[in-house]
Amino acid sequence: MSLTSSLPSVMFWSNPLETAAIFLPTLVALVALVSYSIISVVSTSCLVILLAVSLCKLYTHVMVNLLAKLPADPSSDPLHKVYSFDLTISAETVENIISCSVSNLNDILNQLRSLFLLDSLVDSIKFGVLLYFITYIGLMCNLLTVITMAWITLFTFPRLYRDNEMAIDNLVEKMIGQVEDVKSKVTSLVTRTKATPMKSVEKTPEKEE
Repeated sequence: MSLTSSLPSVMFWSNPLETAAIFLPTLVALVALVSYSIISVVSTSCLVILLAVSLCKLYTHVMVNLLAKLPADPSSDPLHKVYSFDLTISAETVENIISCSVSNLNDILNQLRSLFLLDSLVDSIKFGVLLYFITYIGLMCNLLTVITMAWITLFTFPRLYRDNEMAIDNLVEKMIGQVEDVKSKVTSLVTRTKATPMKSVEKTPEKEE
């Protein structure tokens, strides 16, 4: 099964207008947050949406009632698809989200406890290396920049992967092979480090005799 088979079609730009309507406003808001406060961005965004809806209503009124160039039909309104959106959230949905969030949070906390307490030395070493590289990411950019890059990747990688699936799969397989080699070397090194003190302890009583 392809990695992108479960993703919504909007991420593949199959309908450019629909995808752009979702991708571009969010991207503009994220970029605006770099220079302006979240209060200013939210209020300005709401004003822009209100102005756009007002213009659509004015356009529909002029074209239908004044000029009679469009039929008096709901489809004449550019926003007719928006009216059918169901924005209500059921109690069952909220319960499922909370239950899933609590379960995932508990798993994450247990895993972090295991990593910080060195329950598995190899996993803790890998975790430390990951944290070390994250510090470099923090020096180069902040969280907002990371979120912006993630948003851009979310709407570009699926299409690129679908168009170049074989080449990307081959590259990923090579990278996984190299990572496994490094992992096996680190594991063997840790195993030898653990075994060396045990041998020295076994030899000490013989020397005393």
